[in-house]
Formats: sequence, structure tokens, C-alpha cells
Amino acid sequence: MPRMKNLLRQARSLLSFSLFAAVLCALPAQALLVSGLYEQEIPVQDQGDSERLRAYREGLAAVVLKVTGDDRHLRNSAIERAVRDAQSYVQEVSYRTDSTTAEARTFIRISFDSALLNQTLMSSGVPVWDRERPVVLLWLTVQNAAGVREVLSADSEHPMLEIVREFARVRGLPVMLPVMDLEDRRNLPADVAWSLDETRIRSASTRYGADAILAGRLLESPTGDLVGLWQFLFRHSVASFDAFERDLAVFTLGTLNRVTGQLAAHYAFNSMEAPADARVRVRVEGMDSARDYVDLLAYMDSLAVVDSAAAALLDGAAIELDVRLLATPFLFTEFIALGRDLQPLTLPGVAPEQPLLHLRWVR
Repeated sequence: MPRMKNLLRQARSLLSFSLFAAVLCALPAQALLVSGLYEQEIPVQDQGDSERLRAYREGLAAVVLKVTGDDRHLRNSAIERAVRDAQSYVQEVSYRTDSTTAEARTFIRISFDSALLNQTLMSSGVPVWDRERPVVLLWLTVQNAAGVREVLSADSEHPMLEIVREFARVRGLPVMLPVMDLEDRRNLPADVAWSLDETRIRSASTRYGADAILAGRLLESPTGDLVGLWQFLFRHSVASFDAFERDLAVFTLGTLNRVTGQLAAHYAFNSMEAPADARVRVRVEGMDSARDYVDLLAYMDSLAVVDSAAAALLDGAAIELDVRLLATPFLFTEFIALGRDLQPLTLPGVAPEQPLLHLRWVR
């Protein structure tokens, strides 16, 4: 029971809502299949044509931001034309009324054609970020005007967390907070977290299995100034940057935009610019039943970077696949690492001198 309670507390630390509700108990953290990337809900004044067309344009711009991860693509001339012609991408529309507030509000929910939009994006040279996305673990230490320091958890009530939650929902970025139980407090006390000690932060983060770590400290001065320092740990790289603002939303969103853009640049790709005849040979151990073979092939087919996967050799409890790719072999290994269903039995990456990628099926 204590372990189950701890897992549930960790599940609540995921700063996510309907996008990630189906996987909240899948901890330690792993990449999440983000749903609703091509859907958007927009408040409208009425159900008239002008409001509907305005909502189409606003909704499509929001969807483009979600599926590319970087707002600079909205300034692409082809994407600007697509947003002006947003009604051509609409697949389904519905309205709802929210009467829970003093004044009832009407919303339009718009589903856009994912295949058509992706084609427009890629033909315009814009990479698309698939729905399997990395989890970002957020260590945030706040020092208030009285000098008291606190490492925020999912149960904290700091207003910054609502800004993070809304960003995670709108941008489709899974964000997790530490539970700050006894183990967390022992591994990363507030003063150590404040120092942004990379070694200690990486060590304390191991239990969560997140794909990236964002650690930050925020000084709330008596005069209302917000002074911060951030550290973004992704793979073996470290990026540090500071921030100085008076508006908490600006302070928070600037960093979240930066981190999201970096992750999108790593994982997004344009299948129309795929290397010619990109392939990789994969040997997978742990195939103990016919069901494993079926699940493995279905998993390969689900990866956005995979064009096709065919069995090339059956060898007892192992299978070798010939995988045709829509991206580089390196990005294929990155998607494999996100999924956690396959564990490498060789060094990560695929080089010419290592044509066979050796993995184990662990689902």
C-alpha cells in the first residue's frame, strides 16, 4: 500500500489534464502519446458565420503551434495563407455552452484534417512534431520576499504552477513536478536545488525517468522584481539562462517557449525531406509469443519516423526487421528511447559500421 500511494502521488505530479489522463499512473515517467493535437476549442460570442470563421483561423494557428512546437513557423508565408484559409482544413465542428459561471459562455470545438495540414506544413518546409512527446521534469525553487525557500511540488499553490499547467495543456507538452516526499527532500534539499547543482539534480531525477529536466530558481524581491536562473538538462547537454521580469506570466512563458522549441527541433521532422532509401536493420530479442510479434510490428507501424517494417529473419525468441525510415536512423533511435518498449542491447545510435541495431522487447 505505501508504494501504491507513492505512485499515485507521483501520478498527480504530472501537470496535465485530458491530454494525458489515460497514462497518469504509468510511472516512472515515459513519453506520452498526446491526444487532441489537431483539435482546438475557442470561445465565441455567437454561432454566426463571422465568429465561426474567426474561430477557425484562431484555432488553426493554435494547432500549428502545437504540432510544430515553435511560433516562428506561424510567420512562414505558406502557413499564413493556410491560416487565412482555415475553413479548408476543418473536418468537424461542435458547440457547447458553459453555464457554470455567472455569465454563460459558448465554445466552438474544431477538429482539423491532420493529413491535409501535415502535407501543407511539410511542403512548406516545416517539420511536424509527432504525438509521442518527451516528459519534462520541473524542479522549481522559489525564494519569497521573506527569504524562505521552497521546492514546488504538484500540491503547492504557487501561481506559477497554473501558468505551467495551462502551457502544458495548450502546447501539448507533458510536464511533471517532483512529489517532494522524504526521498526528494533528502536527495535535493531546497538549498541544493537553489544552487542548481547539475550532478545532484540529475541524481534526484533518476526515480522519475523523465526525458528532460528543467530546473529553475525564482527570487521574488520585496519590490516585486522576479529574478531567475534556469538550467535545462537534455541528453548530455546543459543550457543555462537567466531571466528578469516583473510579470510572472512573461517570466514563466519565456522559458517554457524556449524549452519547447528546443525539444521540437530535436524530435520534429519533415518526411518529405527524408534521406533517400533510409533503412535500418533491427534485431529484437524477447519475442516469447506470437502476440509479441504482432505487438512489435504494430508498435513499429505506430512510430511516425517509420515508413514500413518487415520481418527479415526469425531466430527462436528473436526477430530481425528491415525498417524503412522517413527520417534519419539517429532520430529512429530517439523515438525508440522515448517509447521504452524496446531497450538497447548495444550502444545507442546507428552508424555505418554498426548496421544492426540490437534491442530487447520489454513490454
